[in-house]
Amino acid sequence: MARVKPILTVAASMALMTSAAVPARAQDGGMWQVYIAGVPLSCASYYGEPVRIYMTRGLNNVGIATRVQNGQPIIVMNPAVLERFTPLVQVWWFAHECGHHALGPYNSETNADCWGVRVLRDQGFIRSVYDLQAFAYDLSSLPGSAMGHLPGPQRAQNVINCSLT
Repeated sequence: MARVKPILTVAASMALMTSAAVPARAQDGGMWQVYIAGVPLSCASYYGEPVRIYMTRGLNNVGIATRVQNGQPIIVMNPAVLERFTPLVQVWWFAHECGHHALGPYNSETNADCWGVRVLRDQGFIRSVYDLQAFAYDLSSLPGSAMGHLPGPQRAQNVINCSLT
């Protein structure tokens, strides 16, 4: 199968990001597009497959990217956990999870972090060094994990480095 360029679709203006936080929402049956921090978002896999998105408060995490038994790529996000973060970080979490699918064979936690911040940069959500520093500061308090997430300060430095390349 020919490789299709993966994309995270962000069909919104920067005004949405600077307005009051809007809770993440989607229908229970999953959606092809969700609104996170008022921004409509969707995801495609490395292989060009649309990624189904579910929002549930039952997830014990901010989000996960996986495939269901029939092979369909999905993202599951917890809106209650997302609401703890700034709007920019909320959109980045979605981009991070989308990155797990978009990166295909190059998937890792660190690569998904990089992919997410580059999408934010390339689509104009991070427009200045100040935006980048504030974003990295928000990530610096996150714990690391056995799944490969770097500890907060290292993760923050990694996304700064990624955004500059």
